[in-house]
Amino acid sequence: MEGERLPSHIEALLSPSTYPNPVDHVDLIQTHISYVFLAGDNVYKVKKPVHMGFLDHTTLEKRRLYCEEEVRLNRRLCNDAYLGVVTVTASWQEGT
Repeated sequence: MEGERLPSHIEALLSPSTYPNPVDHVDLIQTHISYVFLAGDNVYKVKKPVHMGFLDHTTLEKRRLYCEEEVRLNRRLCNDAYLGVVTVTASWQEGT
C-alpha cells in the first residue's frame, strides 16, 4: 500500500472542503479492504474494490451491501458511531 498512487476519487476525499461538517485536516488510514478518512469529528470509510477469497467487494452493489451490513451489525453496540451509508459521487463546477 505504501507508495501506491491513490485513485482520483480517493484523492478528492483528502480535501477538507469535500465534507459537509467543519474539517481542518483529513487523515487517511488504509487497510487491505478499506480507505478510512478521519475528517474533523467524523470518520468515513470507503471499501476498496477487492476480492480476497473470503470477501468479494468487486462491484459497487457488493460494496454497498457490505457497508449496509457493517452498519447494521455494528449499530447494535455503537449506535452513535455508525450513522449510515451514503453514495459517494463527484460533481464539478464549471471552471474547475
